[in-house]
Amino acid sequence: MNYSWQNVIDGNGIGITLTGMSIVFSGLALISLFIIALPRVLDWGSRLAAGRDTPSTAQAGASVAMEPSDEEIMAALALVLHLELEHSLGEDSKITISRQQRQGSIWASAGKMRSLSEGGSHA
Repeated sequence: MNYSWQNVIDGNGIGITLTGMSIVFSGLALISLFIIALPRVLDWGSRLAAGRDTPSTAQAGASVAMEPSDEEIMAALALVLHLELEHSLGEDSKITISRQQRQGSIWASAGKMRSLSEGGSHA
């Protein structure tokens, strides 16, 4: 096989290369334009939604009073995380193995181990 520029020209290699590069460039340009326009579109949408949904002052005051603070949310998340880790790691759990009547290989007990939690369920 002969490697030369004539093979590229005969196989329309330059045209195919330029077509592929223009497709990739136009795709990247569209993505860039979308990223640039996204904050403006979201701001316009939020202003449009805010103009449509204007609650009365009594409803607005009630909804603000019912929202939990960041500290309350973090405390609730920490409690759930603590309880789930305690339950899954099993600080208070016992590993037991069910005994078989016959004496056999140690490998016969594979898959027979189970975890018994001594504590109650948290959820």
